[in-house]
This record gives sequence, C-alpha cells and structure tokens, in this order.
Amino acid sequence: MIFGKLASKAKTLGPKRRHRPYRTLSHTADLKLRIWGATLKELFENAGAALMATITDRRGLRAKETEEITVDAPDREALLVAWLNHLLYLYDVKGFLGRDFTVLDLSSEKLRARIRGEVFDPGRHVSKTAVKAATYHQLEIRQTQDGWQATVILDL
Repeated sequence: MIFGKLASKAKTLGPKRRHRPYRTLSHTADLKLRIWGATLKELFENAGAALMATITDRRGLRAKETEEITVDAPDREALLVAWLNHLLYLYDVKGFLGRDFTVLDLSSEKLRARIRGEVFDPGRHVSKTAVKAATYHQLEIRQTQDGWQATVILDL
C-alpha cells in the first residue's frame, strides 16, 4: 500500500464539522475512500475534494480557473464514478486540479458542477499519487441518519 499507516488516518477538509468529509482506508493495491456529506450534493463535492487530495496537496491550489461540467449516468452510483473519472480526465488532459467543488444541479442520473482550481505546476504543486480511475468495485452510496455516505475504490 502506497500510504502505509497514513491510509488509515482520517483526512479532513474545510472548517470543523461534526462529520469528517472523507477518509482513506486500506485496500489491496488500490485506495478505498469513504466519503460523507450532509446532503447528496455535499457528498459529491466532498468526493471531488477527496480525489484531488489523493493526487496533490490541495492546500497549495488556487481558484484561478473555472470548469463547468455535466455528467450523465444511469444511476446514482454510476454517476459518482462518472463524476470522479471526469475530474481525472480534466487532470490527465488539461492538468486541471480542482480546489473548490460546487454541485449546481443533481438528480439520480445527471450532475452539473462548477470546479474552481488551476493547472498543475510542478514548481508549486506536489504530485502525491497517480490515480488511474474510480471503479465500480465495492461501490456504495447510502443514506444514513446523519446524511449520506459513499465508498469508492480508486485504481492506482
């Protein structure tokens, strides 16, 4: 496992919350993310933040550019995978790293979002982990008494 002991420690973004927005968990040769959100929109926003925190140190990112995207999928779980893989596409093709994620519209089959961030600069940004794709393996989104929780595995 690339992260060793760090993989089991919780990673937190943003202001103090009652619930952590995501956590990395140990998984054979891949990285499992557990993501939380008070709302389904927040869950998807936190998933984007978790993916970017896997790729680089988000603290060094600036909100210099904006990308607006629309993603379609047959169901909510597939939509989460499509969302994360579209963010990876933006990084792979344009070098774009998201800092701020705002889900503008969300249904069970469609997501429209605005991402603020900047293009990767090797002089300023740390490259942490190469992520190939978000996968369907052990994929789960469920409503809890506190909001929403998702589990997704990233292929490294």
